[in-house]
Amino acid sequence: MSPRHVAVFAMAAVTLGVIAWLALSGRADGPPDELTTTAGPATTVTSPTASETTSSTATELTTTDAAAPPPTTFPAVLDSAIADLEDRTEVVELEMQVIATVDHQTDAFTQGLEFVGDRLFESTGLVNQSSLREIDPDTGEVLRIVAPPGEVFAEGVTEVDGSLIQLTWRDGVAIRWDLDDFSIVDTYTYDGEGWGVCDDGERLVMSDGTSTLTFRDRSTFDPIGTVSVTFRGAPIDQINELECVGELVWANLWRSDLIVAIDPTDGRVVSLLNAGALRPDSTLDDGAAVLNGIAWDPMTQTFLLTGKRWPVAYRVGLSPIG
Repeated sequence: MSPRHVAVFAMAAVTLGVIAWLALSGRADGPPDELTTTAGPATTVTSPTASETTSSTATELTTTDAAAPPPTTFPAVLDSAIADLEDRTEVVELEMQVIATVDHQTDAFTQGLEFVGDRLFESTGLVNQSSLREIDPDTGEVLRIVAPPGEVFAEGVTEVDGSLIQLTWRDGVAIRWDLDDFSIVDTYTYDGEGWGVCDDGERLVMSDGTSTLTFRDRSTFDPIGTVSVTFRGAPIDQINELECVGELVWANLWRSDLIVAIDPTDGRVVSLLNAGALRPDSTLDDGAAVLNGIAWDPMTQTFLLTGKRWPVAYRVGLSPIG
């Protein structure tokens, strides 16, 4: 997203509990085989008012509004790098402040969020339900909506020089949309799956659900390089929605409550945020309603986070502890 000037955040407060393997099979972004795990501490949460700033670690989020859901365990991140018992208690320090909440349409199977200046865009998925939307960032109201052509399953979206590039899951097509009238400017084909995409100002960064990020030309969409994403030297897969911020790539990990910050020069995960405290109680029985949607707002220097079919999005600030 442009502009891309931001101070790199210091490590944020997250205490990881037991991290377990889950079998991941079937469709990307479909309902998971299993969500009950012992990964991470149980957390309760109430939604903040739009004007109140609240601070959270991974174990507590104190706010003032709706009733809290019961404590719940977090979905696991599939990460062989932290499979050894001695590694499972590693602490990565991170602090998160929930600054405000914004209404979010519950029909939106969120695949990507993108700020362009003070405007907000969203890509939603599912066959015959996919869309590109412009959203009022203050109210969550859908200002414009268009469906991509054909029976595609839309995925991530990013802004590139006044246009939006929207991926599709297994259709092998990326669509370039005009930012202002939602007309199709161009289409590109690619091999493999499309999950998330972001623009670092020099190249596009694209995920496909594996541990590999592919770099692509901003004009032609041609691949120009790859990097393998690792934590403690071992690959992490299920990399989903992406957001380029400064020199880092932030990513949702599918079917987990974790967000990772990746150094794209070597693929190392340099920070983890457990955002499980944000999950609305109304989504706890919906296995597909996972955290997915991360947008950096350069105007306010905050992230906007949401999930598939969530009724709310959260404006979140990250800051060093101490």
